[in-house]
Amino acid sequence: MNNTKSLWVNVGIIVAIIIFINLISLSIFTRFDLTKGHVYSLSKASKTTVKQLEDRVVVKAYFTKNLPSQLADTRRFISDLLSEYQAYSHGKLRFEFVDPADEEDLKTEAQKNGIYPVTMRVVENDKFEVREVYMGLVFHYMDKTETIPVVQNTQGVEYDITSTLKKISSIGMKKVAFFHPESMMDPRMMQDPRMAQQADDYKTIRQLISGNYTISDINLEEPVAPDMDVLLFAGIKDSLSTTQLYNLDQFIMTGKSVLMFQDRIDVSLQTQTAKPISSNLFDLLSHYGIVMKQNLVTDAQCGQVTVQQQQGFMRFNTPVNYPFFPIINTVNSQSDIVKNLDQMQLVFASEIDSSRTLPNTSFQPLLFTSSNSGEVLAPRLDIGVKKYMNKDLRRMFIDNGKVVAGIYTGNFSSYFAKDASHPDAIQETASGQVILVSDTDFILDSAGAGVPNNTAFVLNATDYSAGETALISLRSRETEFTPLKEISSAAKKVVKWLNILLPTLLLVIFGFIRYRGQLNRRKYIGELYD
Repeated sequence: MNNTKSLWVNVGIIVAIIIFINLISLSIFTRFDLTKGHVYSLSKASKTTVKQLEDRVVVKAYFTKNLPSQLADTRRFISDLLSEYQAYSHGKLRFEFVDPADEEDLKTEAQKNGIYPVTMRVVENDKFEVREVYMGLVFHYMDKTETIPVVQNTQGVEYDITSTLKKISSIGMKKVAFFHPESMMDPRMMQDPRMAQQADDYKTIRQLISGNYTISDINLEEPVAPDMDVLLFAGIKDSLSTTQLYNLDQFIMTGKSVLMFQDRIDVSLQTQTAKPISSNLFDLLSHYGIVMKQNLVTDAQCGQVTVQQQQGFMRFNTPVNYPFFPIINTVNSQSDIVKNLDQMQLVFASEIDSSRTLPNTSFQPLLFTSSNSGEVLAPRLDIGVKKYMNKDLRRMFIDNGKVVAGIYTGNFSSYFAKDASHPDAIQETASGQVILVSDTDFILDSAGAGVPNNTAFVLNATDYSAGETALISLRSRETEFTPLKEISSAAKKVVKWLNILLPTLLLVIFGFIRYRGQLNRRKYIGELYD
């Protein structure tokens, strides 16, 4: 009787402990993530963002319940992720899953919020079927609504959600001033469709940056607003006015960062001509110890251009490796901006001369061309395509890698420090910062902005300039590239035959050991009965 009573007491104690632990877990949330980079738990940036919410956010996940097999885990992953956001929000974030598939009202509601079904071809019951599925998220905050129309895969979802929360709630939304050549155009010129199209050539970069920042176009004819945190300078092909140069200089003197994409050589691939850009901007940069050489870097690791060739009455296109389109795989692994990036594309870039850096300023290189590099120097800037047809570029270019992007930080003295016409100029700063990429095309929709890691570089550099390094780590967790280690052909053959023979060999050894064990067992049993 006492034993039965003691058993029930122990069971009661265990149940009470379980209930107590669950009650504590309602207010204290934690989880252990042993994966590399902790990709299955919220980053510090996400936790901080959701904890700082001032009002309630309601997230509606429009997801089809019975998703195709290749998307079966997506819904569960999103649910687990939103559960973490909810736990760290302390009641400020709530979410619900909705399947609009069979209810017209929900379909209408989803479309009103910018969520539309995605048509997919799936294999079911040994036949192809076309199905419409919903996989979108809608965020409601006060009177504002933001949408992630399609969650295509689980990679990058946390970054998208955190960026959306920052945007909709304006938590820590810093400001980026965007200077580009079209910002100086007369508004009447913008009525020309060709000019309007040219002005829209920064659409990709503009949209990406606006996900985390308030972005404003400026023409530098007025002082940059003091609440601007970063100035993105998209490059020019002629000189700035004195007022523009002064306002650029004074922004740098405030200790804030400039992210600059600037060509040193003006190139026309169509006419295959090139000439150095003559601009007072380079006088300003040189005053800071920032110098780009009057050259174009060449690289055996490069992109291609198409050349038309005539053969008899036929014309056909031939792809040619073009060394003026270097593909960047070598980066400074010590820099948070680029350490997880590879395969960036530059177009007619110039070399940065780090030897001209001033004593009180430091230079950190970011991007390098490959170990098979070269250069074409002004004034003989021959950029002809045909001379590279059917050539081994690795034999043509034997120089070491050349620096095409880097960060200048430290003490900068004003270009107008001794100018009597600007008596109110800030004389110097001890915390100046200029991030320079020697290629304007890097951020154009018609050129480099179509390369995913180019845009990742711009976002990382913007975050770094604005002091939002936590966002870099969050984005990097999703873009980390970990390829298999390259091995020799002989090693590949060894691995191949090991994969073929080793399982069979292990099976034979296991069978032999088991057979010997059975013989010993029979022998032992026989000795017992003899």
